[in-house]
Amino acid sequence: MAEVEINRGNVGRIAERIVANEFESRGFRISDLNKEGTSANADLLAVKDGQAWQIQVKGATHDGFWVSYGFATQEKIDGNKKMYNSADSFYKADVLVLVCVKSADDYKSVVLPIELAEALAQICIDYSYRLPNRDGSKKKPGKTAVSLGYVPKSKNPARLRMMQIEQELLTPYIDRWDIFQNDREIAELKQLIEKARSERLAEGNDSLANP
Repeated sequence: MAEVEINRGNVGRIAERIVANEFESRGFRISDLNKEGTSANADLLAVKDGQAWQIQVKGATHDGFWVSYGFATQEKIDGNKKMYNSADSFYKADVLVLVCVKSADDYKSVVLPIELAEALAQICIDYSYRLPNRDGSKKKPGKTAVSLGYVPKSKNPARLRMMQIEQELLTPYIDRWDIFQNDREIAELKQLIEKARSERLAEGNDSLANP
């Protein structure tokens, strides 16, 4: 049987199956929240040992290992809408899983508590869209993307520092399928989030003052 070609049209559902398989192999019972149609804020429900977690999945396909936090609308760039859990819905994601899919058995994932995912997405929006163009004009809305384990070159020191901060916080969560099992790490999460927020604000304010 020929292997299915992965493209923008099917990568989302393929990524969801990958995430479901990974958690099922670790003893979780998985329910598809999109079975009856697209669900707001979360795609999967994972249950184990009497506890339940709602999971949002973002799939991407790329020659290299790049993942996407999602589309940065003007509302999100302006700070008027969060990247995640922004819809008025019963479903609220606890975890975001970013998946870069090359094939059914060649992929990388980032498994993030939703609070850290939001902080990282805001850093990405900062350097991708909130920093002005060289001529001072505003950037138009678009997709967000981050490479795994690689910081692209940049002549803008503020942009480069933001990308470095992002990598420092994101890298420990690559293929971290045991994220629910580390209470100490979850307890330290707020410190990571505050660090991300404070550093991105410092870098962003400095760069906007000195474009």
